[in-house]
Amino acid sequence: MTLTNAASPYVKSEFTVFSMMSRMLLALLALLIIPVVNYGLRPLMVAGASVLTALICRILFCLVRRKSISISEISVLVTGLMVPMLLPLNTPLWLPCAASAFAVLVVREPFGGFGRNPFNPAAAGVAFASLCWPKQVFSYFDPAEQAAFPLFGAGSFSTAQSPAAVLKQGFKPDILPLNMLWGNFPGPLGSTAVLVIGACGVLLFLSRSAKPETTVCFLGTAALIAAMFPRILCSPLTSVKYELLSGSLFFVSVFMVTDPVTAPRTFSGRCLYGAFAGAAAMAFRWFGAYEQGACFALLIANAAAPLMDSAVFWFRGWEGKPS
Repeated sequence: MTLTNAASPYVKSEFTVFSMMSRMLLALLALLIIPVVNYGLRPLMVAGASVLTALICRILFCLVRRKSISISEISVLVTGLMVPMLLPLNTPLWLPCAASAFAVLVVREPFGGFGRNPFNPAAAGVAFASLCWPKQVFSYFDPAEQAAFPLFGAGSFSTAQSPAAVLKQGFKPDILPLNMLWGNFPGPLGSTAVLVIGACGVLLFLSRSAKPETTVCFLGTAALIAAMFPRILCSPLTSVKYELLSGSLFFVSVFMVTDPVTAPRTFSGRCLYGAFAGAAAMAFRWFGAYEQGACFALLIANAAAPLMDSAVFWFRGWEGKPS
């Protein structure tokens, strides 16, 4: 079996890379079903524009660098599809395109492409868009006022604060946590239907396309902090429900923290990585400028991932030394 990337031993062959990315791509596509049913074809247009931009950017980069273009390398499609999942349904089409272009041309390809990028490209792309155009990134279409959204974004539409924004202001959201499970409330396009995200996560874990320990430690740490330090006047359990179900926290825990390229290689390292990213995400919610900071927290965790593996290897070596 031919190794495709010596720096990433967990990605062993073209077949395993393709199968893993195919499952991830199908899981992301599944997240579009409910938005399409609820709001029409607009989600498909936003996702299609982002994916097409990511693909074109990769092709152009390969042509400029005179690199071969592998048809089986579909991870760029996963990057392109993750970006709009963290953006509003009503986002102008140029915004996910700009985020995807940044993810591919700045964060992914200059480091050598899939398997070599030190930071999660989709997280970097969304962080870039959040810093440059926060008004567009955190302005959400209100499904309670309008059943569908115009295909090309023409006409007027109502906007509303997301539950994450209400929590940021120190207030309790009007929507009940149980009603947030299917995602029919203001928020990122593919990050609100928690039940669907959870089902996709289980399938990814069972197929070994993602490591569950990273997700469990991420959500467990975030839940513990939410219970101990609630941002609103409520019971610890209610605080945990609102924090985990609002914003992009749950989506990031399933689809992005589990990225095999940027996460540590060891089991202990991945547990530490997930806990660190969960704590950082809650810190950004408490002290950050924006209602959602999971992508920023993930990028910080990406930078610390090699140190976590090194710490695990050092501890094992120290533990095995004779006394």
